Amino acid sequence: MQDGLVSGADGSEAVDLAAIQDLSDWIIDEGLLRDDLDRLIQGFCEGVAALDIPLVRMHVSIAALHPTVKGYGGYWWRNRGFVAEEYERSSMPRIGWQASPLRVMLEEGVMAMRYRLDTNETLSFPVLEEFREGGGTDWVGRLVRFGEEGVDTGLPGMLLSWLSDRPGGFSDSDIETLDRLVPRLGLACYRIALKRAAQDLLDAYVGTDAGHRVLSGQIERGAASRLYSVIMVADLRGFTHFADETDGEDVLQSLNETLGDLADIVDAHKGDVLKFLGDGFLAIFSLEGRDAAAVCAEALTAAEEMRTANDRLNERRAASGRAPLVVDVALHLGEVMYGNVGSNRRLDFTVIGPAVNEAARIEALCQPLGEQILVSESFAAAFGGGLRSVGTHELRGVARTQELFTR
Repeated sequence: MQDGLVSGADGSEAVDLAAIQDLSDWIIDEGLLRDDLDRLIQGFCEGVAALDIPLVRMHVSIAALHPTVKGYGGYWWRNRGFVAEEYERSSMPRIGWQASPLRVMLEEGVMAMRYRLDTNETLSFPVLEEFREGGGTDWVGRLVRFGEEGVDTGLPGMLLSWLSDRPGGFSDSDIETLDRLVPRLGLACYRIALKRAAQDLLDAYVGTDAGHRVLSGQIERGAASRLYSVIMVADLRGFTHFADETDGEDVLQSLNETLGDLADIVDAHKGDVLKFLGDGFLAIFSLEGRDAAAVCAEALTAAEEMRTANDRLNERRAASGRAPLVVDVALHLGEVMYGNVGSNRRLDFTVIGPAVNEAARIEALCQPLGEQILVSESFAAAFGGGLRSVGTHELRGVARTQELFTR
């Protein structure tokens, strides 16, 4: 043994403990300082290769807490680098996943698995046969738990696999080195996964911009800023009667398919849905750093696309014998207070102010006026021409009358 070098348990070539420690320290630093999984895995694989470990491919997948994404990760290949992937939630798992040894590890709780590919032995998994045909000689899988076994953390852990193409595969010292580094890599990935889960959950429950503000530290009750924005209030006309006459499961399905389609349109036009209000939602289109006319145009286009999407959805509902749901949309331009409202322990990051109340009152006039889209005077003035007046009206609880418009 030389200084800093230790031979493997199988008598294989000595490993450099100092170099392993340097890579271990780098992994921890990356996990503490950055949220970049791609950089972490790329650097890890390059570091492993620098230790003369014959790694040709590595896979990593990490559980997610997201409404539509089940997990994320990707693949690193020698001479290709790291390619990231997201794995969507689906009722039909991917064929590749169904035939993967990693699925068996996850579902059966197998912490370690290894297959020697440089033999004539028949392999149980088609993907391993593919690796063998491509020159792979040794496959190693590891399951890393995030949290104590049996305790549901929402983020159960991550899966790793390594592939070698060296004759004879990985040596015992190679495996020992990789297993020594796995807990450090697991900690770094867990920290990144927690941060991502927090952002994903905030995006899903309070909105993208509001979620970013909360995660960046704007969490004190009463902390708010003045924001000039287009306020959108959308509501499903006659929903109370529909809910009274319809089975609860169909009510939930109808809400999800309708509000989901409509909210996606708002997102596509740079709006931010702040909250769902039973059978409707409140959204804003911020004017921060943006031209008022352009923002109004985006918001009105979103409202018109929402009406069109709702019409198409109602055609499908009618074809299946279900009652239609008509969406009404109000657009108003004004100043709001944007921030935290609530109790010491339960806060809502939202918008408040007279402009929000006025938008809600305008939406309530859609049905009486026979229009699905109504916009306020201030919105019409910023938008420019091309709007049709539907007269001057009183808004309940608002002192002055207001001229309303549509298109």
